[in-house]
Amino acid sequence: MRAWLIYRRQDAVKNKGYINFYLEEGKTRGITIELLYVEDIEFGIRTGSWYMKYRQKELLLPDFAICRTIYPLLSRHLEYMGIPVFNNSCVAEVCNDKAKTYQYVAKLDIPMVDSAFVSDKDLVNHLWASESKKVVKAVDGHGGSQVMLLPDKKRVSAEEYEAAVKRIVNTMEGASVVVQPLTGTKNQDLRVYVIGKQIIAAILRTAKEGFKSNFSLGGEVCTYFLSKQEEMQIQRIIASFDFGLVGIDFIIGDDGELLFNEIEDVVGARMLYQCTDINLVRLYLQFIIEELQK
Repeated sequence: MRAWLIYRRQDAVKNKGYINFYLEEGKTRGITIELLYVEDIEFGIRTGSWYMKYRQKELLLPDFAICRTIYPLLSRHLEYMGIPVFNNSCVAEVCNDKAKTYQYVAKLDIPMVDSAFVSDKDLVNHLWASESKKVVKAVDGHGGSQVMLLPDKKRVSAEEYEAAVKRIVNTMEGASVVVQPLTGTKNQDLRVYVIGKQIIAAILRTAKEGFKSNFSLGGEVCTYFLSKQEEMQIQRIIASFDFGLVGIDFIIGDDGELLFNEIEDVVGARMLYQCTDINLVRLYLQFIIEELQK
């Protein structure tokens, strides 16, 4: 069996150890995994059909591909070419856009934070119209890098507020955003790792300072044991998607309740490995093999 593992080059450098996990685990299961860099892929339509080249050469198509970069168009293209992709293009398209994710999950009666969807063209006017403290997130942002806090207009000077608006607009870099009230004074969130229809583990993250609890930004992490009610809530989300491997994130509310936050398509595993001895790559490859045998 052959597989492609697709990364952007700069992400591959940062995730060299994780990539090696895939290569090593693949060997134990008789899977030859080839690392492909997005920057070296050319794809499109030629003579009325889909094509893809890698470094100017056509490759023998694999049995499946694992896409570890955010590129729904490429995922869909590979599927058109008959290649099963994990995560599939539908998951990639919805879950890499926070607004689309909220729209989709809203039908499931899952508690979540109120969210306004604002285009880049309307952002400045929307921020100036706000009267309370808000969290502003780029719809396609990841890792907390495009998450900003808008202050309460009544508690800062006009100059400070104007400076905050400018910082937010510059940080969003022309992206559409979701705007939410600041929720959860505990500054905690929960990541639930999911493979297929199975909950693998849950990791609680706590911000060391500020309101962003991302592990990559210095947040503290520990394992978390879900209650039956929390499991049922999460299973409603799982049942409505065809997941490969994802992380479902929740904000911890002031009363300890879970408030849906987002779904990470290209989910990181560093904090899972730090807190548990779970071999996520092994479980994922086993899941993929079983899916392909159906």
